[in-house]
Amino acid sequence: MKKRMLIFLLVTAFFTVSVIMVELSIRSAVLSPFILLDSKKNVGVQKLLTGYSIYHGDYLLDIENTEEDSTNRPLAFHIGPIDYQFIKVNTENIILPAGEELTVMTRRGVEPSFSKEVTIQSSKRKFFFNEYTIRAAKNDGSFSIQLKTEFSKTLTFLIYGCSFLLPFLLALFINKVLPWRNLFTLFVPFILAGILPLILNYHFSMGYALLLTKSYIWSILLCIFLPTFLSVSLTTAIYQWTIKSDEDIEGESEMEESDFLEFSKREKVIIFVLTIGSLAYFFSFFLFPLSLYVKIVDKWYLFAAWYLSLTLIIMLVYTVIHRFMGNYENVGFTEQFYSLKKTIEAACSINVNLFTKKESENETNAWVYSTPFASKKSINIYMTEGLIKKFTLDEVKAVLFHEIGHIKRKHGRWILFITFGVATLISLLMFFTRKIMLGFGWGQYILIFPVGIIALIGLTEWLPNKITVDEQIH
Repeated sequence: MKKRMLIFLLVTAFFTVSVIMVELSIRSAVLSPFILLDSKKNVGVQKLLTGYSIYHGDYLLDIENTEEDSTNRPLAFHIGPIDYQFIKVNTENIILPAGEELTVMTRRGVEPSFSKEVTIQSSKRKFFFNEYTIRAAKNDGSFSIQLKTEFSKTLTFLIYGCSFLLPFLLALFINKVLPWRNLFTLFVPFILAGILPLILNYHFSMGYALLLTKSYIWSILLCIFLPTFLSVSLTTAIYQWTIKSDEDIEGESEMEESDFLEFSKREKVIIFVLTIGSLAYFFSFFLFPLSLYVKIVDKWYLFAAWYLSLTLIIMLVYTVIHRFMGNYENVGFTEQFYSLKKTIEAACSINVNLFTKKESENETNAWVYSTPFASKKSINIYMTEGLIKKFTLDEVKAVLFHEIGHIKRKHGRWILFITFGVATLISLLMFFTRKIMLGFGWGQYILIFPVGIIALIGLTEWLPNKITVDEQIH
């Protein structure tokens, strides 16, 4: 049971991070291509973003056709000839000249009410946000905006409960009431357990939680993480109960149960660390001021620094996981390898540690970690059990000398530097391409970012293998 709960906790974290990424890339006042594209059509328009941005406070988005320097304006940036500037405002006292219109935007689930000094010209309810066009009723003057929940408390709490109870009830109905027993009926509740809390609470409950807690992080935890965790936990409990109840009918169910999502202690630690680390990384976005994100959008060198920092984090995490998950055993002082170890140390004048990777009989491989961070006092060489079984001691010695040659010639360091150079080029390409795409439409914007993410993942998959100088032996 605990082993399954661990993987479903990871699923919960994945959906939670997905919500944060949606906020950063779609709803965020700075990064949203929808707002920028829509505003670009009407230069000179002003949009008031309230109850909308992931950042604290309410902002007026002012769009002008100018090339004015934004150095002295920390909340301004350019895309082509269009100047976008955010001005922090007090929604209790907003000035609107007579005859002028203002667009007010809130997230779905948050609804504004206006004072009598303005009239609502039009309103649009879209999936991600609500949009209102207002006009001053008479003369120049100030008006106020009050935020309230778009949906009633009864509906909000009803949907909140259904978001994690429906998958549980469906699993109970399918497995105990209906005589269905197949992979489709077993895993449909699990799919719903991950997706349903995300969709329902993101749309119906998040607005209420934001107004109640005044905290974006608490809203994410309460409306996404908690119900998703409850949903997968209850669904898992039903699955466990069903398997035990069917042991008399299906004799092999106990064996299948013991093999289902089996994790070692090392794998449990890695999953837990990845879950906590991923949440901590994405929640850290909310600790930085809006002005920093505006600068990242506007300055190529800050965007490149952010991209490279993400590359470095993924690279380090990948390398640490690779070493930790390998479950290596130091065999340098065993009778089989002691003389070989001493021969290599005498020839190279450096201490050598020999490690074998457990449960690797089907792999024939040897590698070293040749990075600038590697220890200069000794060399760690890693071998698989398949290499030791299929090759003679002299052949293994030749392979080990080959690995030391990579360290002596600093191959890994050169590859590391080249890879970071490639990552820098990718970041610059993404930055300027993003500017172009935002200037022509959000459809292209949506296409370019997945390309950059895929390139980053491909880079980090290729990088550790090159750094470790992973030599396949045929």
